[in-house]
Amino acid sequence: MTTQPAIADPFTVFAIGRDRAAAGVLTQRLGTALTDHRGLIDLPALTVLFDDIGGIPFYRLDPTNSSMQARLTMSMVSRPAVSEELRAEAALQMHDDAYGTTAVTITGQTSGPLCFGTARNIRVGRPVTDDSAMELRPAPPAPDHVPAVAALDPTLDGGEVIAQLVDGSLPAGPITELLGGVVVGTDDDGTVRAEFTTDPWMANMMGTMHGGVIAAMLAQACSFGAQRQVRPGGGYQLIDFTCEFHRSPIVDGRRVRIDVTPVKLGRRLSLFDARIYDGDQLLGRATADARFDL
Repeated sequence: MTTQPAIADPFTVFAIGRDRAAAGVLTQRLGTALTDHRGLIDLPALTVLFDDIGGIPFYRLDPTNSSMQARLTMSMVSRPAVSEELRAEAALQMHDDAYGTTAVTITGQTSGPLCFGTARNIRVGRPVTDDSAMELRPAPPAPDHVPAVAALDPTLDGGEVIAQLVDGSLPAGPITELLGGVVVGTDDDGTVRAEFTTDPWMANMMGTMHGGVIAAMLAQACSFGAQRQVRPGGGYQLIDFTCEFHRSPIVDGRRVRIDVTPVKLGRRLSLFDARIYDGDQLLGRATADARFDL
């Protein structure tokens, strides 16, 4: 199982730091603990970084009045290497007293531009239980404390991979284990269901689940939805992802469920819809585009 540091929050777990030499810049050190069931770094590993940097410019307009992100939109072309270091910046594009939109760019130390998108910010006025996350801090050590994941058997198609994830004969992958996740089922229409267990380290400044962690769960569930459609020997990458936050769950050990349904299946590109629930209560929604290797 993937383990978290003794003192854990979304920033230490995802190895995110605030650059002391550049205000408004975040860095992230990648590693094996953030890889998926294929041993790859994909979009879910970047959501905490994206969400956090996306909220900083608007929050700093009035740090006495809390804000959070209502929607994230991320676009990628390539994926970073497992051992890469990332740099994230955000600029406020427009705002009023209640809402703001920031543009976010994530760049790899060796691979160049990796991810671009926008974050929609909303002023919520909730009490802040812990504002230490806004302090400057160096990036934690790279999360390399788990063994590298072996490549998938190329003779398996996506349905067979998902079946093995469901019955436990194939590990769900370090980032899924980090998020307390398991794949619990799939249907003939391509729907995939995953569940995640909340944990106190997932909290934001207001004590509920950090938006970037919610996004990571949604994105990883969408990744499993894409895996379900892969031909033997093929591969895929999430290249576009949008999520909206309706409610943030309490991080008290409760389990949340994500249902991922294919909307359009194509040879090169497919679209998936995901919904996250606490019981019957809808917490958020996401859509993801996955491109497939030909």
